[in-house]
Amino acid sequence: MRQWVITGQPAADGIAMGAAVITAVPLDRLDKNHVGGGRIYTFDDFYQAIWKTEEQLRQFQQRIQERIPESVSQIFAAHLMILEDAEFIGQIQKQIEKGMPVPEAINLVADKYIDRFSQSTAAQFREKVDDLEDLTRRLLANLNNQTDLGANNDYEGRILITSRLFPSDILRFVAQNAEGIILTSGGVTAHISILARSLEMPMILADAALLTDIANGTSLLMDAHTGLIYVNPDSEVVCSYVSLLETRDNALPYAGEIEPQTYTRDGRRIRLIAAVGLISEARLAHELRAEGIGLYRSEMPFLIRSDFPSEDEQYAVYRNVMQEMQEGEIVFRTLDVGGDKILRYFPAGEEANPFLGLRGIRFTFRHRNVFSQQIRALLRAGHDRPIKIMFPLVSSIDSFVHARNLVKELAEELESKQIPHQLNPAIGAMIELPCAVSLASELAAEADFLSIGSNDLVQYMLAVDRTNKQVAEWYISWHPAVLRAIKVVIEAARRRGKPVSICGDMAEDTKLIPVLIGMGITSLTIPPRRIPRVQQLIQSIDAAAAEELAQKVLRASMLAEIACLLGITKALPGY
Repeated sequence: MRQWVITGQPAADGIAMGAAVITAVPLDRLDKNHVGGGRIYTFDDFYQAIWKTEEQLRQFQQRIQERIPESVSQIFAAHLMILEDAEFIGQIQKQIEKGMPVPEAINLVADKYIDRFSQSTAAQFREKVDDLEDLTRRLLANLNNQTDLGANNDYEGRILITSRLFPSDILRFVAQNAEGIILTSGGVTAHISILARSLEMPMILADAALLTDIANGTSLLMDAHTGLIYVNPDSEVVCSYVSLLETRDNALPYAGEIEPQTYTRDGRRIRLIAAVGLISEARLAHELRAEGIGLYRSEMPFLIRSDFPSEDEQYAVYRNVMQEMQEGEIVFRTLDVGGDKILRYFPAGEEANPFLGLRGIRFTFRHRNVFSQQIRALLRAGHDRPIKIMFPLVSSIDSFVHARNLVKELAEELESKQIPHQLNPAIGAMIELPCAVSLASELAAEADFLSIGSNDLVQYMLAVDRTNKQVAEWYISWHPAVLRAIKVVIEAARRRGKPVSICGDMAEDTKLIPVLIGMGITSLTIPPRRIPRVQQLIQSIDAAAAEELAQKVLRASMLAEIACLLGITKALPGY
């Protein structure tokens, strides 16, 4: 069979291989004409369906709570709120009292609400459409005594291709040992993505038009880190992914082989610290012997909920993270929303260019109360242990100093109230913007540490939206301007005697790690599961040779020349 490759958008990291299964019904809402086969339902049947649905949702909440403690079981909270809404249930009851069949009444009222929410200009209301669809589908299934949607389907070892996905679907697919998911709808909610990540279910978003030639049973290999889908993968591709698949299935057997510290072949020390966004990932980082957490993405508890977490709820999450990673540093990045990370319960307003809009530190300055709550929670969580706080999307010395002063003011407030707290947290800046690169020396003078956010840095330096498939080929992390900018930041930090690390895709890119080490990077912030392979790579690198390679790369001005030096075979844009 002929192999071909489809490029999609990563939604939940991982590698999967298996036979395709194209899903439709029963993933879609059951039509009223297919419920009961002509059976006449009573009010008792309706109330029994409500009770069953409530029980299932609470069971789902419990299962999720075990895997994602920071969610506070919020993923199905919206479903339960709708089910307990007297107006929603009351309207269905009225239709039944008028003589309408129960399934038809449920569909009619649900469609009415869905139409209303679909027409809203507010994202948080539009997202309720999925909650309603999922709830209605489950309510009808329980009315029909179909206790587990899709229970008769065997998804073990399969890669599912579907146009729509709900949180309950992912729980079922994981329980049935599915390998991965390819979603063909326009986008994916934060709930879906975070749940897939926490359950280690690889997921890719792909254009449905590109998948039309894939039939049930077709062999697929999906790389949800790069977004590549190999259809009928040949033996060479499969062999190249074998070790990655083994690591994906369980990275923990590698823990015993991981050294507590990482050195190059000629003895240069390189720190491997973890990038995490969930408590479960912090646990894995500890098990895989990360030397600390170089980036905790604090937006995850905000994205997964249906409202802002309180100060005490945030405090509990941060304490849990610290308990999971009992040794080494922990760097907490303050709330970084905006761009492609939208709080569905918070009306941010329409933005023509959201990646150039109200995101990162700009959002926290605009909403001071949100920032203050988070900082107080962090300071309280660090009352008995040093923590580091880092601000995202810093664009000026003024904004960094202002944010740092706000932290100081909040610490003094806690002190005046005699609330235990971290007295003097280290404060750092993320370098993600070209203007921050230009100010790297001054920022290094003001900050306690710097962290290069490579994904956004590439995006902003090259004016390429990394989520836009139309310009994906122009997103080149090894572009000479990007590499030279990173060198500027490294040198600025070195001259000021401040530590600097790098996170994002570049930090785990096997082609670029030798160049980064050669440029002077001594800390890599990477996903926990990448630690075994990255450590093995570093142990094979000669730092002196890496310096020579870095010098050659930094002198090069042509993409083709750099590609040749790094052994990159990717087709270049414009060629």
